[in-house]
Amino acid sequence: MRGAWCREDGMGLMEVLIAVGILTVGLLGSAQLLAITTHTHMLARETTDATRLAQAKVEELIKANFGTDPSVQISGVAPDPLEQNVTSYFDRPTQSYTRRWRVAAGPTATTRLVTIRLVPTRTDLRMAKDVEITTLIRQW
Repeated sequence: MRGAWCREDGMGLMEVLIAVGILTVGLLGSAQLLAITTHTHMLARETTDATRLAQAKVEELIKANFGTDPSVQISGVAPDPLEQNVTSYFDRPTQSYTRRWRVAAGPTATTRLVTIRLVPTRTDLRMAKDVEITTLIRQW
C-alpha cells in the first residue's frame, strides 16, 4: 500500500509557470543591475582620466615662470576662461576633453590661485561630466 508520501505525480503546469516567472523577474533584475554597473564604471573611468589631465596641467603650470609665461598670468574677468576658450587659457589634451583654466592672484606675490576645468566634447553627457579642481601654485 502506497502512502501519500510516495506519490510520483511530478510538478503541475501552474507550478512550472510560476517558477519560470520568478526566474524571469530575477534574470531581468540582474541584467538591469549589470547595465547600471557598466555605465557607472565607464563614468568613473572618464572622471578619473579627466582628473589625471587636470593634475597634469597643475604640474605644468607649477613649472611656468610667473613673469614670462602667459598661461600663468592673472586672467581677466571677461570673458571668463572657464566658460569659453580664451587664448593662453585652454588646450585640447585629448579628443574627449577641452581643458580650461583661470588664474587669479594668490595671497602673496609669489602665488597664484588656479582653477582648472575639463569640459567633455561629447554630446552624450551621461558618459562624461565636467571635472574642476582649484589649487594654489607657488613660484620658486
